[in-house]
Order: sequence, then C-alpha cells, then structure tokens
Amino acid sequence: MPQPSFHRLLQFLLASLLLCAATLANAADDRGIFWLAEKGGRQIHLLGSVHLATPDFYPLREAINEAYRQSDALAVEADVLAAQGDMALQQQIMQESLYRGDRSLKDDISTDVYAKLQQWMQKRKIPEPMFIRQRPAIAMVTMGMVEMQARGLDPNLGIDRHFLQQAKKEDKPIVELEGVLPQLRMLNGLENPDLLLQQTLEELQEIESFIPKMTDAWKSGDGDALYRLIIADGLAEHPEYAPLYEALFFERNANMAEKIGEASKEHESLFVIVGAGHLVGDKSVLKKLEKQGFELQQL
Repeated sequence: MPQPSFHRLLQFLLASLLLCAATLANAADDRGIFWLAEKGGRQIHLLGSVHLATPDFYPLREAINEAYRQSDALAVEADVLAAQGDMALQQQIMQESLYRGDRSLKDDISTDVYAKLQQWMQKRKIPEPMFIRQRPAIAMVTMGMVEMQARGLDPNLGIDRHFLQQAKKEDKPIVELEGVLPQLRMLNGLENPDLLLQQTLEELQEIESFIPKMTDAWKSGDGDALYRLIIADGLAEHPEYAPLYEALFFERNANMAEKIGEASKEHESLFVIVGAGHLVGDKSVLKKLEKQGFELQQL
C-alpha cells in the first residue's frame, strides 16, 4: 500500500514551492523564517527560501532587505542563474537531467505507476516523448513546478532568484554552498524511483490542503510548525526512511553550515538564503552554526 507521507522526504525541494501559494497582500509584514547568527564581530543573516512566488509576495519585510543591503556577500545553495550564457554548464546540466541512449523513465517504473503518470501528462498537456526523457527525481521536480505554475506561481519571482539578480547587478560576491550539478547528482542518487513518482502523483493531489499550512507557518515565522510539516511527522510515521532524511536534509545541513562558517571568515556580514527546511529542527543549519559558537536570534 502506498505510504502517503513519503513525499515529505522531498520537501527540501517542494516545500519551498508551496510556501507562497496563498494570497500575500501584506507581504511586508510577513516574518518569514529569518535568523541572525553572530560570532566575534561576524554577522550571518539566514533566510528560508521560497522558490516560486507571485508579484504580491513583494516587497519583503524591510529588515530582510536591509540585511541584504548591509551584507558583504550573498550565499545560496546554488546559483540558479549561473547557466545563463554558460553553454558548457548547460550541457552538463542536460547530461545529469536526462537519460542517455534509448533508455527512458518508462524503463525504471512499474506499468501501473507509468499509467498514472500518463494520465497526469495528459491532464497537463505535456508531450510524453519529451517528459519521459527526464530521470526520475528530475521528473518529480518538474511535476511540482508544473503544478505550482498552474496555480499562478512564477519561478522568476523566487526569493533566491530575486537576490541573485540584485547581487549580479551590484557585483556583490556570491558564494555557492552546493551548486547546481552536485544537487542534481544527489537527486539522481535517490533510491526507489517507482515509489518516488507514485507518491509524488498522490501528494500533488493534496496540494490544496497542504498549501495553507505551509504558508501560515512561513508567514508567521513558525519554525516548529514547518519542521513538523516537512520532517518530523513523516519521520515519526515511517522511521524506515531515516536514511533518506539523512541524505536529503541532515548531511546537507552539516555541509552547508561548515561552508557558511568558512565564508563568514572572509565576509564579516553574510546574507544566506537556503530552503526553509534547512533552518528548522535539531539538525538544522542553525543548530550546526550554534555548535560552531555562533549566537542565534530569530528576527
């Protein structure tokens, strides 16, 4: 029987897509997941990212914009604008995202799941020959993007892209904590593509009920509620998925926190944007920074 909470394992990608789906007319008053870490005169502002948004998501709270303006550098999980104009990187991304040769997504999932996927493609009027060239985890991400865009959300208005565009215009240094290619390779290493896509299809049917919970938690700055929605509930219900949580969240949190700490030695004021799921819970980036000696304050 399908496990309805499996898709929570993938919230590091999709949770941020869902956070901004409600009407956000009072965006300037929304707290967001926003923290300050300080140590020895160094300041790190950390903002939980929203990757798709609507125009009324802006302006962001002035304290967030001011922290960015005062920063010496911007740190992001991956520079999503880096591939623009870089043909070599675009080619590498294509190689990591698509099957090679005659193999396709159809070869890696069951007949039953593929039939459900065909129904979804027909509903969204997506050409099957093109879609099934994508590797399973990339197809999962595409499905989330398609469903969010169908609800009026725009990846061009995402918070990370918003600040990356500013940083590039201002020649502000940009620090990549992971990078596009390492993220793609990590995704492609996820196991059980059949279950992955089956649960993605089922969870996308429940987006309407999930959206308000995620939105309310982010707007109110309720990290505990986000942690329950993104990680804790699923892990409690299905502890057998602990290794996947480790790979998707906890290992990455430790690695990103280490890089953030190192970057702060070069930039006394650092503005960091990572997925909101990385800033919540006992194994979050924030807790890792605290172990490095940083004092934390939610703003």
